[in-house]
Amino acid sequence: MRLHPKILEKTINRLVQELVETQVVEVDKDTFVFKVKQIFEEAQKEEKQLIEDAKKILKDNLHLLDETGLDSVRAVALIKRKLAEERNIHLNPFERANQIARRIMDWIMEDDEIEIYDEPYNIRKKMAKIIREAVAEQKAIENEAMKRAEEEALKRNILIGSDDWNFIYRKYLAEVMKEKGYE
Repeated sequence: MRLHPKILEKTINRLVQELVETQVVEVDKDTFVFKVKQIFEEAQKEEKQLIEDAKKILKDNLHLLDETGLDSVRAVALIKRKLAEERNIHLNPFERANQIARRIMDWIMEDDEIEIYDEPYNIRKKMAKIIREAVAEQKAIENEAMKRAEEEALKRNILIGSDDWNFIYRKYLAEVMKEKGYE
């Protein structure tokens, strides 16, 4: 679950607003922002490492492509799924949001400098809801950009997935992000 930096910033601001500013948790705001960013960055590194490790495993076992009849993209996805299962990393973005919320809650519970004024379950539930909403918002933005890019690609007879198409998609992604207030 890789959140766009602007969406991540908004998400962290919402977490601050819902938890720190309403005094559900008592912690230095800058410390909270720093640690939550760090937790998200660690999660993104884990996901990136999954892909890199899956590609390496496939490279070391290319003979399996011939034996199984799988294409490399599908094989990497299957290996990635298996590695994620072994490492307890959820691939479903909404489940990953819950997992990240649990990590933030674990940090809050372990840090002696933080006071909490609500049940941990309620706090984690609020955080998970905010993170899931961010994931949903990003998916909606990406889907809208994809739709616009596909429409333009059809009009201009551009192959979907090509470099030209990727350029068009990035253009529309920036446009939709701006329309949604992420400048």
